[in-house]
Amino acid sequence: MAKLLDILENFPFNKDEKRPLLIRKQDYSTALYPPDNAFTSDNTFTMVSTDTFMLGIYELGPGGAFAPLDIHPGDETYYILDGPVVQRSGNGQFAYLETGEGLYMPEGAWHCGHNFSGGKARILYFITPKAWSEAIPPAVIPSESETKFYKGPNNNQLPDMKSKIKDISRQGCTDDIGAWPVDAEEARKTGSIYAVRENEKLNNIHGTEHPMLLRFITSNNYGHMGEMILPAGGYGPRCSDPDSHEGDGALYCVDGPVTINLVDMEESFVLEPEDTFFLPAETKYQLVNFESNPVKVIFSITKL
Repeated sequence: MAKLLDILENFPFNKDEKRPLLIRKQDYSTALYPPDNAFTSDNTFTMVSTDTFMLGIYELGPGGAFAPLDIHPGDETYYILDGPVVQRSGNGQFAYLETGEGLYMPEGAWHCGHNFSGGKARILYFITPKAWSEAIPPAVIPSESETKFYKGPNNNQLPDMKSKIKDISRQGCTDDIGAWPVDAEEARKTGSIYAVRENEKLNNIHGTEHPMLLRFITSNNYGHMGEMILPAGGYGPRCSDPDSHEGDGALYCVDGPVTINLVDMEESFVLEPEDTFFLPAETKYQLVNFESNPVKVIFSITKL
């Protein structure tokens, strides 16, 4: 496989060659990150890396962590495929995340992941609009003493975060689409990160004739990530109403198989669990469920 640096913004195709594409699990690009020390690296699988977003999975072995702290010139959202995982922020926030939960990390937030369990942790991540600057890893990284943690030597000299972290427990509504779980611009200024639990996902319905459940983990001016849940059919398959998006996106299959039908192109593709489908901007598609149980995909879309 190619080095991570070699595929950035041009995997699985160059940015001027975008097309709808089924990306099988075995076709993901693999790498250790950071690449210079396997003992403090995670196992990274890249599905999509374009000029508008990056989608991938990283794995942590039992008791493992990646080091040093990481940072991105864009927002990052997590969906926990296999937890628990503890996400550490340089400002003293430690989010304990179970399977199926999400995390919002604004642009510029220092972070790293820890696995304190006896099993492998797997995290699906979505970074937009830009995943990396010219330096990988970053050229300047905070030392331990420049971050906040239990009995940290310089905790008193670092910003107090208590008043900067917002309460996100209220019931959301359609008007929150584009500003969930918090105002993104404010979060980017304060560096606050937000765990998004099952009861904190922004619930909505897509379609009237063929309703499908949407559950947003994040939704802001950089991008949107969450769950699409299509119920089982009855007499014949269950399908969602056709949709398209102004920006590029991707669908990752969690519970499947699920069929992606490209309405105008009259083409369809079957996603098995852990497969991904890339959707260029303005591609009209729908989900089709031929199974006797609900199917679930994780959507990552740069602009609805």
